[in-house]
Order: sequence, then structure tokens, then C-alpha cells
Amino acid sequence: MKKIVSICLILSSLSLSGQEKAIIGMTITEVTRIYPDIKKDSNENGITLSRPVKLYGLEGYWGYRFKDSKLYWIFFDKYINNITAENFNLCLSATNNLIRDFTVQYGQPDTLIKGDTTFKDPNKVRHWGYDVLEARWKNFNNMKIKVELTFLGGKEQYSFLVKISYFDKLYPYYD
Repeated sequence: MKKIVSICLILSSLSLSGQEKAIIGMTITEVTRIYPDIKKDSNENGITLSRPVKLYGLEGYWGYRFKDSKLYWIFFDKYINNITAENFNLCLSATNNLIRDFTVQYGQPDTLIKGDTTFKDPNKVRHWGYDVLEARWKNFNNMKIKVELTFLGGKEQYSFLVKISYFDKLYPYYD
């Protein structure tokens, strides 16, 4: 009985902490209340808040973009320009872990696209990059969500890109 109560308390606290995350439609004030140390930047595209984060070995930033004082885009992207099998596997592992975490939090993705999950060294095999892995959720709490790994390439310049995007459910595209 004690174990059941402990598990329920843990699950309860996990779901409460989940409520403390920024979601589409929040105001700047609401987001800064959740993340008091967040950095603010303004430019021609509007206001963007950002905060550093490390996700499964990938150091980057969560970004929060506002339009008409409402949060309309949450994003994380990590570019790695050092093209090695080790970095490819780091990105693939991080993406798989993120998709697993998001599946626990948001349910099964509406779309899971598995591209080429093998590392192709552009110094040995010429290519223009390729899609590796992508998961999409069409409507979770009025948000579209996408997690992806892409091997970007062209004109002798290559990068691995791990990207997470949250949009309003009415946003017409995932990109």
C-alpha cells in the first residue's frame, strides 16, 4: 500500500511540474514568471525570450517567440558542424530519447518518419544531406509539435540539426 501511495505522489508531482512549462498562447509575463532568469531580445521579428538548456548531451537554447503579446512559437535547435560518426550518433540518440519523452508526455505521435539513420561521411560518400528522423503531434493542448533530426548538406558545408518546434494548432505547416 505504501508503494502505491508513493507512486501516486511521484506521478502527481510530475504532472504538476509539467503544468509549469510554457505553452502556446501565454503572455510574456506568464512565461517570465515560469522562467525568471530568461533572456529577452527584441528585433524586427518581435520579441524572443531564450534560456540555455542541455538535452541529452546537446547544449542549446529554448526560444520563445511572441506576436501580439502572445507566445506563438517555442523552439530548440542545435546545429553541429563537426561531422563525425560520434556526433551523428549523439544527435540520433538525443532525438530518439526526445521522441520517447514526448511520447510519454503527449502520447503516440500522429506521424513518425524514419529516414536514413546511418551515418554517411560526406568525405567518403558525396551527398546533399538527408532526413534522418521526425515525429509530429498534430494537436496536443492546441499545439502542433515536431521533433526532428536532419543531416544538412550542400556545397561542401554540412551540419547535423536537432530541432524541436511547438506551434499553435492552426499553424498551417510544421516547418
